[in-house]
Amino acid sequence: MYSPLSSWKDLKYGVPQDSILGPLLFNIFINDIFYFLDKSNIANYADDNSTYVIENDIISLLKILESETSEVLNWFKTNEMKSNPDKCHLIIAENAKRLYSNVSYIYLGNELLESENSVKLLGVQVDNKLKFDEHVSKLIKQGNQKLHALMRISKFLSEDKLRLIMKTFIESQFNYCPLIWMFSSRTLNNKINRLHERALRVVYKTDDLTFQNLLEKDNSMTVHDRNLQKLCVEMFKVKHGMSPPPVQELFKAKVNSHNPRHNKEWEVPKVRTVNNGTESIRYRGPMTWELLPDHIKQANTLEEFKRKIKIWKPLGCTCRICKEFVFNLGFL
Repeated sequence: MYSPLSSWKDLKYGVPQDSILGPLLFNIFINDIFYFLDKSNIANYADDNSTYVIENDIISLLKILESETSEVLNWFKTNEMKSNPDKCHLIIAENAKRLYSNVSYIYLGNELLESENSVKLLGVQVDNKLKFDEHVSKLIKQGNQKLHALMRISKFLSEDKLRLIMKTFIESQFNYCPLIWMFSSRTLNNKINRLHERALRVVYKTDDLTFQNLLEKDNSMTVHDRNLQKLCVEMFKVKHGMSPPPVQELFKAKVNSHNPRHNKEWEVPKVRTVNNGTESIRYRGPMTWELLPDHIKQANTLEEFKRKIKIWKPLGCTCRICKEFVFNLGFL
């Protein structure tokens, strides 16, 4: 007689896949790697480790990075781990005002690692100008491909099912790490809006409504408005000490000498440029937080804050994406 069950076996070592215990044990195992570095740091996410250095001189930067990364590789070897050379990349983000050096490579053992214009890190395409245009362009391309597939089957599906598929496979393209790339170029944001508009037209099968009318019918917002909401959620977490240390350090609470209800809660950093100044979350976080009404700011829990902010529209934002174009005057 056929039995659908396999025979019992003893499990002598290991942990179940996708368990909580697995990452915990791995973190304990790898935790001492940080003590072997002197002049660099490691951005560590589970088994993904990226050594990084900040220096004024590029030659010094490369020497330190080469030496410190060799220490990391030696740690792997000593602890019977093996690095994957195909996943080792070098990228240099350099201030354009500084003198550029032709030296843009390091040696890792016998391997020559040359600087690249962009690399993929934890699902995000990072370019050496930190503009994230390439990453957003890929998101738009993938969204358009999925939209074309949805258009081909739209006549066979009801409005509810079309909306579910659109939310799941197209809008969700822009839900991953939006705080990293949300202040990309206005041109790319317009392309995101056009993709969003076309998707809504497929769902509601209409060519008569404007994009704003479609958003109202869908009871939703633009991708950028949702990203501003997520930025405020992060600010709430920072305010209550819920964010990891690197994020907490980005924002500095303002010490007010008078009634705090009538003063700004965050210090706004002084900036000189758009790309590296006003269009960064370090600057936009405090600015966007000040747009929130008090009843949302004063939420007691993160869950309450998220529930309230879902219906908040970020009117009054002055980022370059939110600015409106006025004929003969430009963007205001």
